[in-house]
Amino acid sequence: MSNSLRATRAAVAVCLLCLAQAIASAQGPDPTRQRVVYKHPDADKVQVRQDVTYKTTGTTTLKMDVYTPPVAKAGDRLPVVIFVNAFGDAPGRAKVKTWGQYTDWPRLVAASGMVGITYEARTDPTGSYQDLAALIDHVRASAADLHVDADRVGLWSCSGNVLMGLPVAMDETRKYIRAAVFYYGVMTEHPTRNDVPFFVARAGDDDPQLNGSIDVFMKAAIEEEVPVTFVNYVGAQHAFDLLDDTERTREIIRQTIDFLKFNLTRNYEAEDAARRVLSPPKFMALIQRQGVQKAVQEFEAQRKSNPNAALYQENTLNTLGYRLLQQGKVKDAVEVLKLNVASYPNSANTYDSLGDAYEADGQKELAIQMSEKALQVLATQTELSEGQKANIRTSAEAKLKRLKGN
Repeated sequence: MSNSLRATRAAVAVCLLCLAQAIASAQGPDPTRQRVVYKHPDADKVQVRQDVTYKTTGTTTLKMDVYTPPVAKAGDRLPVVIFVNAFGDAPGRAKVKTWGQYTDWPRLVAASGMVGITYEARTDPTGSYQDLAALIDHVRASAADLHVDADRVGLWSCSGNVLMGLPVAMDETRKYIRAAVFYYGVMTEHPTRNDVPFFVARAGDDDPQLNGSIDVFMKAAIEEEVPVTFVNYVGAQHAFDLLDDTERTREIIRQTIDFLKFNLTRNYEAEDAARRVLSPPKFMALIQRQGVQKAVQEFEAQRKSNPNAALYQENTLNTLGYRLLQQGKVKDAVEVLKLNVASYPNSANTYDSLGDAYEADGQKELAIQMSEKALQVLATQTELSEGQKANIRTSAEAKLKRLKGN
């Protein structure tokens, strides 16, 4: 969290400038008058409990507003969406939870069968982070009173608030966070969790620096196999949910609500178990981040419970080994192709491929041994076509000729 709190002043400045411009160009300078351009037909039926104390610090009492579905009844345990307030409530201005954006969105959430919560916070970065943490703890501890499911929590943040919402959503100790929404925000964190679905909305006409941070995040999210629903709203302004009164905006808002409802009510246990399987991209990313030995350990540990996963197929490992060779990561390639030999000891091709890696690594004797072993196994391997046998034989014999000098 400390890295995000110290995120570059330039990024924060860009975000706040965009937000200020959005407010100025909307219904005047009063944010309480800015309204979300989509309204749920049951929004006015939502039950609202205002100014519920969630924290007292010194002489300051911090309060939250709780939005509950019209049909909520005793004993209900509903998903809850918390609307992040990263910059707090500055003296002399309307509290964030009274802004039109922060009254309309929780109404939309509650009208759709979830609980929405907005809250007061202090203005300093450390204090506002502590306030969000305290709010989450209070909401989960008061689950029965608030009609919420303590293990189905979602976050919604926009603009500069994403600087806090994103790292909190990626905190792996917060397993109860099941979904997070990020609207036109500065995304300076590298995605590290792939068990939390994200909804990212990018406003096409937003500040290039802000959108650049989203672009970098999305590229990394794809590489890390983070489940992301991405909307690139071409021609949209910063704060499009307030300013762009179009059917496209309303469609995206409805899509956001559907995303939250689906991911906060789904049977996540089975899906999360499947997502934890070590896939080829995760395996390669693990080599890059923590080294090949760590990746090998994880490979061995997971193979016991997921022996049929894609990573453990001969052709997959072979391809990954050669990809590492092409990247110049020769020693990593050796370790990966050694895994393939151990997994498929009756395959001539695994020995031939490991021989290529040993040759690239300058380990001449081992390269010779693997090439000779490839020819030995090839003589007994009956399931290969004549063409496949010829390719392996040609490769192994060529190595032996180079390495033995004859």
